[in-house]
Amino acid sequence: MTEDVGADVRYREITAWLGDAMHHMQEQNAERGQLVERQLDYAMAETMAALTRADESMAKIDGLWRKAMAELFHETWMKEMRPIPPPDATGPARPLEFYEAEVEATCAALIEAIKKKGILGR
Repeated sequence: MTEDVGADVRYREITAWLGDAMHHMQEQNAERGQLVERQLDYAMAETMAALTRADESMAKIDGLWRKAMAELFHETWMKEMRPIPPPDATGPARPLEFYEAEVEATCAALIEAIKKKGILGR
């Protein structure tokens, strides 16, 4: 015995399935939206931390540059090098701390060489 289902009943069944499917999709989209929002918040926080670190590093490097320039202010050829030179993009990618340490060591070596050699009237 097969029951014949009326078209109106069948229509209600199909629209109910569609409604359930749409509701399920909306829930999934809301979950995905929350995940994307958390990931975006994390990425923004990491970007801001990296930019802050870069600013701190540039301030440190600028301070060391000014210190070196102050030691060499009597040298006329140094007048052409007053602005800090741009970074060398051909160098290998290394952690920022490596390059900061290199600049510090080079600045210290320059000042020590100036003092040892007694140049610039010292």
